[in-house]
Amino acid sequence: MNHTVFSALLNQGLRPGQIVLSKAGHDQNRVYLILEVDANFAVCVDGEYRPIDKPKRKRVSHLRPLGELPDDWQIPLKSLHDHGQQNALIRKLIKSHPGWSQPSADVADT
Repeated sequence: MNHTVFSALLNQGLRPGQIVLSKAGHDQNRVYLILEVDANFAVCVDGEYRPIDKPKRKRVSHLRPLGELPDDWQIPLKSLHDHGQQNALIRKLIKSHPGWSQPSADVADT
């Protein structure tokens, strides 16, 4: 249990399946889906500029959580073997999530 709490503190509570907003960098205000998380970095995709075969490795301190997908979100993603179909599903998952909205320029200031 302590290991889980400690891990959550290290990665600021981020975990795979979360929709996040980039707060810093050249991709500021871009919305991503987290695929993997380690102590300091998250592997993120958006299905468009960062497809599943070329994910973005982003510092967790530069991400702000917007919401979380249901626990079974990976099942349909793994059932597709074509990267194009996987990227289309990722775009659909991000855009259909209630926590997602088209970010504006002033979002990063918060």
